[in-house]
Amino acid sequence: MRENLVRFVVCTSTLAQGVNLPIRYLIVTSVYQGMERIKVRDFHNLIGRAGRAGMHTEGSILFADPILYDKRKDRSEKWRWNQVKTLLEPSNSEPCISNLLSIFDPILNNDKKIRINMEAMDFAKAYISNPEEVSKYAVKITKLHGDKGFTLAGVESQISWKISLISAIESFLLSHWDESKDGLSESDVINLTEATLAFSLADEKNQENIRNLFRLLAENIVNKISDPDVRRVFGRTLYGMQDAQSIQGWVQENITQLLSLNSAKEFLDLVWPLLATHIHNKVFQKFDNPDVLKEIAGQWIAGKPFCDLLETIHQRGAKMIWGSKRHEFKIDHVVEVCEGALAYDGALLIGALCEFIEALEQEETSELLSSLQLFQKRLKYGLPTETTIALYELGLSDRVISQDLVNTLEITVRRKYEIVKALQENEDAAMDVIEKYPAYFQERIEALL
Repeated sequence: MRENLVRFVVCTSTLAQGVNLPIRYLIVTSVYQGMERIKVRDFHNLIGRAGRAGMHTEGSILFADPILYDKRKDRSEKWRWNQVKTLLEPSNSEPCISNLLSIFDPILNNDKKIRINMEAMDFAKAYISNPEEVSKYAVKITKLHGDKGFTLAGVESQISWKISLISAIESFLLSHWDESKDGLSESDVINLTEATLAFSLADEKNQENIRNLFRLLAENIVNKISDPDVRRVFGRTLYGMQDAQSIQGWVQENITQLLSLNSAKEFLDLVWPLLATHIHNKVFQKFDNPDVLKEIAGQWIAGKPFCDLLETIHQRGAKMIWGSKRHEFKIDHVVEVCEGALAYDGALLIGALCEFIEALEQEETSELLSSLQLFQKRLKYGLPTETTIALYELGLSDRVISQDLVNTLEITVRRKYEIVKALQENEDAAMDVIEKYPAYFQERIEALL
């Protein structure tokens, strides 16, 4: 852009917020990030890219959906226009908050007007002693207060969020536990607690609540995992106690079958129920036909393009659950499922499996670990072979281009230096392939050659 080689950029809001990207016109195609409306403060950070001082004298923000303005007076559609007006008013910006503090929030009904207080310490104690019973809280609340607008889906979402916060604290503590020979003392736990953003933003009452919550969860870790080596394994998984224990148990129950697997498809078949349970991505959970997700995962690691995956979703008739309605999936939803759910949550789970398998210290697991680590990269990048993954990691970080080069040049070697040598031996053919792609990738190829 400094050299005026780029005339327009198609990107997500993440790119626009995360780099110095001065632009003249910002065309907004959607005010949603994933399943939620963009925050006002994030939207103003985004539109601040238009008309940057020193680059342009002015900038324009264009909303691409004509319905926003054309139907602003329609009773059933004017909410869209009201959303835009809310986003454009900087005084509506949300305050800086810590997610951790929301563990002290009450359970709200759908219109957020009625609340049910739920003490965080009581909730955490109940979760520690009987997590299965805690998962039934939503059903109990809905039965008692369903007539006041407490829906099962709404309450379940809030309960799951509180559980995820407890798991995040456990993971945080476990990751620091064995930094010293004696593990974490009570004063170490308090120091970690008081270093959090949540603690600095809380009032005195909630500061003491946070200390007590951290103490409680640290005490549970000591009671449940006394072996430092096991604690270190748990800490490396980046999961909370309950999730880590369930994954550990799954490995112990299935290790014999894992050792007998011969292909990525067999492994996906075996591990899919576990994957589906531990992927918490909102779009992933909105499929009204969850069986389609496994097919999408298989196509993703086979290197299929997003448009093919979307076509599969449409052919199978899968729809997105949206309250009481069903919506069609779009290409950005497919990208979120692949690059968000599978590439992040999925790869994290495979990493945890590797940690627990390695902890078994069985000689015959070395080949299994190598296969799992390759499978993890396939989930992360959406690529089918070691060769395409190695080329991707060499700097050609585009799954279409890496596959195009490997297939056109018929590269079969796997190690990075061998791939560079193969490109050098077929330089003219490599440049013929790459010239149809953006100049950045041509520069990467030239650097490799």
